[in-house]
Amino acid sequence: MYKKILIGIDNSEHALKAIDKVIELQKTNNSEVVLFHSILHKLYDIKPAFGVNFDAAGNFMYEIHEDRIKASQKLMKEVEDKFKKAGLTVETRLTYDIGPQYYIEKQVEKEGFDLVVLGCQGEHSKLRRTILGTVPEYVLNHVDTDVLVIK
Repeated sequence: MYKKILIGIDNSEHALKAIDKVIELQKTNNSEVVLFHSILHKLYDIKPAFGVNFDAAGNFMYEIHEDRIKASQKLMKEVEDKFKKAGLTVETRLTYDIGPQYYIEKQVEKEGFDLVVLGCQGEHSKLRRTILGTVPEYVLNHVDTDVLVIK
């Protein structure tokens, strides 16, 4: 049924469930699967405070950025291994310069994905979700393809 699936992940419980669902779908449909994670999404949460030495804040931000990249690479490797263990292949992408909702919107249009799979709730604060909304909300309202949101 679905030939090309795009899945966005983070370390949230719902995203990890979404991975299992995509593995089931890939086994059933022999689909091409592209899995991605956006570093940028998490970096928006961190802003240096007033009164902080900006050189120190810059170094601190750099260290946090590097830690996030390492954690993201580890997550992607673990998920790739999970697909391999199931006898499946997956293309993994780590994005640095675009938020996940915009990446999804762009790639669906550019590459013709016929299904987007997301966990219903990522690793974000209630305040952020209330003010900015969620990635699944944005995708449901802006992307012209099927969207599966996993809870």
